[in-house]
Amino acid sequence: MAEHTDEAILEATYQALCKHGYPATSISRITDEFDKSTSLLYYHYEDKENLFEDLLCHLLDQLEEQLVDFDQEGPYDYLMAVIDQLLPTQVNNNQFRFQRALLELRSQAPHIDAYHKQFERFDEFVLSEFTTAIENGIERGVFREIDPEQTAEFIYSAVYGALERGVTLEDASLLQQTRQTLEEYVRANMLVEK
Repeated sequence: MAEHTDEAILEATYQALCKHGYPATSISRITDEFDKSTSLLYYHYEDKENLFEDLLCHLLDQLEEQLVDFDQEGPYDYLMAVIDQLLPTQVNNNQFRFQRALLELRSQAPHIDAYHKQFERFDEFVLSEFTTAIENGIERGVFREIDPEQTAEFIYSAVYGALERGVTLEDASLLQQTRQTLEEYVRANMLVEK
């Protein structure tokens, strides 16, 4: 029962955040999305920041699980699958809402230590996935001898920059262009010529 209540609270928080943005999302607005009482919400969470901290953890865990679930043939396919997951070319309203919610929370990371730690953990995870894929590609002779960590940083920075611009401007073409350019970069600069 408590698990269901926690999930309902997180879903209500997510809906309120997507509708109103970070600054305007209050406990009252979260309660408007929650079919139970305000007192129940306060029973589970002391304040808005605790609630957003759990929501952020939940959203990032979901994204990590999606990235880990890939079952690809080789390093190139895995690398491109991770890029596709982070930077989808077909963006529907739910994906934009999800990414916007993350951007809203990320914008608070310089001010709220708990958010900063969550994003630091997530960024380390993504960079590790990219780095491991590149290292595996080098070992298997798929990728050239390049610096895996530096290349992973470059790819993730390009992905994140495109996400921030594309989601903020609600322009899926920015995501599509960056995805295409990254694929061209990987093919031209990373793949071993055959």
